[in-house]
Order: sequence, then structure tokens, then C-alpha cells
Amino acid sequence: MPILVSAALLLGATGVPSVAAEPPAPPAVAGNLTPIEELPVLDAADQAEKAAAKYAGSYAGAHWDAAAKVLYINLVQPKAKQADHRQELQAEISGRLAGSTVTTRYRSVPLSLDEQNALITRFMQERAKWGGKAAVDNVLSGSVDELTGRIKAHALTGAGPLQAAARKHFGNIVDITPGAAPEAQSRYANSGSYVGGMALWHSADGSRAVGTAKCTAGFNWIRHSDGLGYVSTAGHCAAVSDSIFQVARDQRVGYIGAKYLNDHEYVDFALVRITSGVGVLPIVYVGGAETTSSRDVIGIDTGTVTGVKVCSSGAITGLVCGTIATRTSSVVVDGTLLNRQTCVIADAGLTRQGDSGAPWITTYSPQAAKAWGQHTGTVDCAGNDNVDMVFSTVQNISARAGVTLMIK
Repeated sequence: MPILVSAALLLGATGVPSVAAEPPAPPAVAGNLTPIEELPVLDAADQAEKAAAKYAGSYAGAHWDAAAKVLYINLVQPKAKQADHRQELQAEISGRLAGSTVTTRYRSVPLSLDEQNALITRFMQERAKWGGKAAVDNVLSGSVDELTGRIKAHALTGAGPLQAAARKHFGNIVDITPGAAPEAQSRYANSGSYVGGMALWHSADGSRAVGTAKCTAGFNWIRHSDGLGYVSTAGHCAAVSDSIFQVARDQRVGYIGAKYLNDHEYVDFALVRITSGVGVLPIVYVGGAETTSSRDVIGIDTGTVTGVKVCSSGAITGLVCGTIATRTSSVVVDGTLLNRQTCVIADAGLTRQGDSGAPWITTYSPQAAKAWGQHTGTVDCAGNDNVDMVFSTVQNISARAGVTLMIK
């Protein structure tokens, strides 16, 4: 997640979380982590996004209201003489919800999803222009409210004056409130193929006890340029050419071969070039830090639906679940502005230092999971003055890094 801290902290220089020394135990029930009624919802939302692709600028994502069991499809209000596509979209998705108790409703919003992302990107990239050094140093995250189109941002100090300055440039649609400083955020296996969620280190030295990993392995990927399989982790975890190790001191996985963490970037991502071991598999760990439970990665979930439950599977904390709040967050990570981050409100607990790079998943059975993205860290990003979590989506990673998610 966002991070205006030293590189040493980002990489977990101390190696030990500042909170509990022992991570939480694995869940007592190893069942489905995602509420079963959300599975057809995700399928329907994905179909709605595909069906609306031909209507440029009209689709604004979807939102799942779990309490009311209503799937809202957001559309930009049609202009005069422009077709209203609700009936056509409903025909496309109705089959995906057959047999469920989910109700579909449509609502008009002011900005398409692309327009939301463009607005918050411009707001964050132009901080020096509208707020000077004070905005650059203190406004570290922001997102767009999907219903109102308002910019919701946080500032470490001086929220009031910064809001006044921002409104001079963007009008009365900006709300800046006080927010906490961002904080950066593994699994313990001694042998076998490299899988998502395992603990990683960038040194052969130091402790290998539970709670000491530097970062977490994300999903596994096939790189387009060479057709090889790669392990991934967060881009802020290590430098290009740094060696990466598994829990066994003599097990060098490989080295950071490519890193994507640049200003105005939209992924926090690094590829680990494998030089030893038995390769990679499309599998992720689930459970606590010392779990041996895993699930097959069978596909990718949509990146445009809010309100659904997703879970991070980090080496330090284990499973942490929450609901997606926005898909438009922009955050500052170690002085680098990241755009198009997905923001998750925690149900209980937060990811911790060492969880960076962890896979975010939804589960489809006790054996299978789908991929949402790769963990960045914790930050105020939902506009609710609480600390939340952010990740880079699989779709953005694939487009930016030229990789395809490995699935079964």
C-alpha cells in the first residue's frame, strides 16, 4: 500500500512486525472464504463489463450490496438521443444470475470508470501545481466516489488549507480529510514448487522464523517475451538484480529480473527470474502464516465491481479479508505515485509489513480460487478516515509487465 517511509522499512529491515510476535492461527474452517451468493454476482458483473465495452464511456462498474442482495450496475446517464442500454445489458447477464436470489438494479452516475480514473490520476499528478510542496508532501492518497464523482483524498497535515487550494483548481468536488501515513506490508515451505503466498527474503542471512519474511510471493506468471514461468512480488521489496531466497537458507529462488515501480505507474510489481528449484505452479497458499493448505488458481475475477469480499494471503499475517471500496485509488508508495489501485476496507485486521506482494483472491470452492491482484500495502484510501489496503489488479499487471497469469 502507500508508503512514505524509508526503503529499509519497506523491505522489512527489522524483519519482525511491531505488533504481535506470532501470526494468527489458520481459520478453523477451511471452507469457501467468499460468500457463496457472491459467485454468480462476480460472474454477472464480469459479463456486464464485457457487454458494455461497445458503448464507449457509458459503463461505470458495478456494486454488490451484500445486505440487500442487490447487484447495482452503474451507467453514465444517457445524453439526448443516446440509447439507454439497460435492457440489453440485463438480457446479457440474466442467465448468470439464474437460480440465485440476487436482484439487479441500474443507477445513473456522473462519470464512467475511465473518467473516474482519469480524474483522480490528474488530481494526484498535479499536486505540485494546485498545492505546491505542501500537497506533494502531505496528500498521499485519493480516490473517486463512484456515485457522486467527488474526489476523496487524505492529507497527513493541513487538510483544510489543502482542500481550499484544490477546490480552486477542481471546483467544489474535492474533499480532503486528515489521514495516517501509509505503511508498506509471506508462507513457510522448505521444498517443492514455488507457489503464491510463500515467504521471501532478499538475503541468505538473518532469521527464518515465522514473522521474519521480507515480502510475499504473488501469483505465478508466463512472460510474453520469453515464454518462461516467473515468481512475482511487490516492486518496492527489492532492487533489480537482488537475489531472492525461500525459507531454506540455501534455497535461492533467483533474482529480480524486472521491476515496475515508477512515477505515475499503476502497478507495484517485480518479476523474479528463477535460477534454481523445481519451477512454478498456479497455486496459492490459504490460511495462517504456517499453513500447508493451498488452492488452485483457476482464473481472474473482474476488476470493476465494488462491495464484494476479497482476501489477501500474506506470509506474515495469513488471510486478511475485506470488501472492495473503490477501483480508482491513487497512492504514494515510497515517494512514487501509483494510480489505478484497488482499495479494500478490512472486515477485521490489516495486512502487515512482510505481506507486500501477497495474492488477493476470491474462492470458488475448497480447492479453487480466482485472482484479483497483488498486494501493495496499507493506506487511507476509501474516504472513510480509516486505514485500508490497496492492491494492483491482475489486468493492470498483465498489460504493464507483458505477462499472463498462470492458471490451471
